Order: sequence, then structure tokens, then C-alpha cells
Amino acid sequence: MRVSTLPLLLSETELLTEPKVLSFSVHARWLHDGDCRLDASFHADEVVRARRAIEESGVPVKPLTDTKVTQQLFWPARFKRIYTDDPDKGFPFLQASQALMFRSPAKGWLAKSKVSNPENYIAQKGWILVARSGVVGRCVLVGKRLTLFFLSEDLIRIVPVLPAGYLYAFLSTWMGQTLMVKEQYGGTITHLEPHQLQDIPVPLLPEDEQQEMHEQIKKAYRLRDEANDLLDQADELLHTELGLPRFDESLIPYLGGVRKTKAFVVKASELAERLDASFHLPIAKAAVQHLHQGKYPLVQLRDVAERIFIPPRFKRIYVAPEYGVPFLQGSHILLMKPYNLKYLSRRAHADLSQWIIQEGWMLVTCSGTIGRVALVPKRMDGWAASQHIERIIPNPQRGHAGYVAAFLMTPYGQHQLTSKIYGGVVDELTEDDTATVWLPDAPLDVQRRIGTLAVQAFEKKEEANQIEEQAISTLEKAITKSK
Repeated sequence: MRVSTLPLLLSETELLTEPKVLSFSVHARWLHDGDCRLDASFHADEVVRARRAIEESGVPVKPLTDTKVTQQLFWPARFKRIYTDDPDKGFPFLQASQALMFRSPAKGWLAKSKVSNPENYIAQKGWILVARSGVVGRCVLVGKRLTLFFLSEDLIRIVPVLPAGYLYAFLSTWMGQTLMVKEQYGGTITHLEPHQLQDIPVPLLPEDEQQEMHEQIKKAYRLRDEANDLLDQADELLHTELGLPRFDESLIPYLGGVRKTKAFVVKASELAERLDASFHLPIAKAAVQHLHQGKYPLVQLRDVAERIFIPPRFKRIYVAPEYGVPFLQGSHILLMKPYNLKYLSRRAHADLSQWIIQEGWMLVTCSGTIGRVALVPKRMDGWAASQHIERIIPNPQRGHAGYVAAFLMTPYGQHQLTSKIYGGVVDELTEDDTATVWLPDAPLDVQRRIGTLAVQAFEKKEEANQIEEQAISTLEKAITKSK
């Protein structure tokens, strides 16, 4: 018997015995459904529970592709991506993972002249998108912002007939997610195909209940759009109040004027014991030079913060939600809502307070994807957060948290943060390097005008998540209690 094949938390006694085998039974007819799958995960206990919950709900059930449920279910063809540096000649492009983000950053501009049938890739408001590659099954409802982007073929498009918010809520329940994820195939990177979703059973609650859930989901997405609008306003006000021009890499004087090669020279006196080229890219230095042209003198982040720190690594022991503390991870900072949120045991960790975050703190990802910024809203006060997230506690006499966060989100802040990255396989950022970021020392009243908008944005984001969670929970209870 190979010990390496056993679970990691077995006792010595258990290692000397046969491992426990999880067994379950399924209807023979289920083996012939869809792709005739025989892999156990396809028929796992959670899948059986989901199917039985829907079948025994006592409400009418239709497959996802029924004409009463959806009008169309498709994904566009793969295409060769040819980018352009001119936004006027390109479509702003989003990958599947970026469509799930709170603030979706365009992954370059696809040359319009090289794209055929662009209407197949630009989603319409009210459609539902499902990730079909990588972390499959995650859903997003298309609002006004996503209609502005050319979207990856790694997103399945669902054109609903049912109220879009209701169908989205069902696909986001544990039942909908289980039934979609079970269909995934592939080794290193998992995939999902539209035809694998066509027979997913959709319970049809009474129309008034469908409409009510639809309105709740619409409200959640409206709040997310409003939150993004507030951050846009904060960004615009920041540049205006500080007297700063919009900054991008086109302002950098690379050797020969060729930006793709990014050739430049560095004085020996400026090496600072760092020989990695990324540390010396002139873009961060140019950003600071442009900051000096603004209205206010510059200070370093350490001058406006009470504390900047990264908590220690620790062994994580997860428990059911009712017994634990919500645990925020670095990937959650990017997303519109924290998918697969886990909960840390209150009793099993000796000093959980080391990882607890508080309302008004700033969070910056410092491992993996560097420099993503968030504010801790009221709802997250008392949550725990990973050591891959740096904490910045503002000094209220020197810096407004919303103002500092809004600044760090700008290219002026982002280029300074990312220039300090170190590491090989996984990028890292230290609190000491973060503390050296330069920012304008604006008067507190100016900071409040800018920062209040950012604070309101993150509060709206969490309000939206709370509304959506409640709608999904209500739907789950309605299905399981309708027996």
C-alpha cells in the first residue's frame, strides 16, 4: 500500500489499515445520459444529491436548451488574436477570467481589420456567460460594462428566455454549479462544451418567484455597475485635483523609440544591488517624474500609514461556515465576488487575530498577481485574509484610506508596485518595498473628496454580493423545500 496515495490527515493507526473508500450508487439510466461517462467524479455523491433534489422538488423541470428556458446556447469559434496599439483601430479584449473580475481590465486591443464576425464575440445585456476553460462553470450576467468588450471564446454564451436573473441564480446555486462542473474534462486544464450543458435540468418555480429573484440579481449587478462608476469618478477627480496627466507607457523614452524591445540604460550607481531588468524598467521612474509635475509635493506611503505588514504563513484548518471565519485569498481581490470562500476554524488556530482584517484597511496582493488593491468594507470587518495579501493601515491624520487606494489603482501607483517585484516562479512583494511608493501629499479635504467615492464603491460591491447571496440561498431553499 502506498502511503502517498492516502489523505494527508490520517493517524498512524489509520495508516496501518485499509483506507476508507467513499461509495455511492446511481441510477443505471444516468450512465447513459450525455457522454456516457464512467469516471467516478461525474457521478459523485454531490452530483447525485443535486439531481435528486431537482427531480424530487415537486416543481416542473425543463432542460437548459428547452425553448421555454433559453433561446440559444453557444460559444463562438476560436480565432487568431492579432493586437494593435491603437485603441481607435481595435476592440478592447477580455479573457474569460477577466470577465469575472470586479474591474475588468482590457487584455489589449484586437485589430478590427483582422476580426471576422465580431458580433459573435460581443455579448448583449442580459446574456449569461459561463467560463468553459480553467475554472469552469463560473457565471456572470452581462451588464452595461461587459457589452463594451470583445469577449474570449472561452466563455459559453446563454441567451435566456426565462428571466435572466432567475436562470443566473439557479446556475449559481450549489446544484447548478455541481451539475456544470461534473461535465468538465481534461487533465492539466479542464474544459466544458456547450452540448454538455444542454440537458442540465432547470426547475421552474412560479413566475412571481422567478421575477422576484430576477429583480434581486438585477439589483446586485446594478450596484456593481454603480460601484465601478464611483471608482471611475474617483479616478477622474484624482487626476483633476492633483493636476496629473493621464500616464501610459507611450511616454517612456526607450532607446531608438521602440517600445516592444524596451531597451534602456541604467547607471551603475542606480543598480541598488538589483540586476533583474524588470526592477530598472524606466516606466516606474517616469511615473514618479510625472508625479513631481503635479500640484502637491510627494511623500512615501510609509509617511501616511500607521502600519504596513504581511502576516506570517500558517497551517490552514477549514471548517463548515457556521464554525469558522470567512477566509479571503489573494484571488478574491480581483473578482466581483469571492468564489469558493472557505472558513478557518476559530478553535484550531492559536492566534487567529494575526490574520484578521478590519474595516477601513487597504489590501494589496503581494504574491502571484502583484498590486491588486481593495478596501475592507464594513461587511468584511473581522474576516481573515491570507498572508498573500498585504495590509496597509492608514494614519487618519495623514492619509485617507480611499484616497490612497484610488491612487494605488492608477498607473502611477501600479507601475511603482510592480517594479519592485522579486522572485522566480512566483512573484513577490515586500512591505518594505511597498512603503517606498511615492504619492502626492494632498490636503486631507482633497483626499476625502476623492477617497469617499472609493469607500462607497467597495461598500456597494459588498452590498451587491450580499443581495446576490440571499437570492441564491432563497432559490436553493425553495427547490429543496418544495418536495
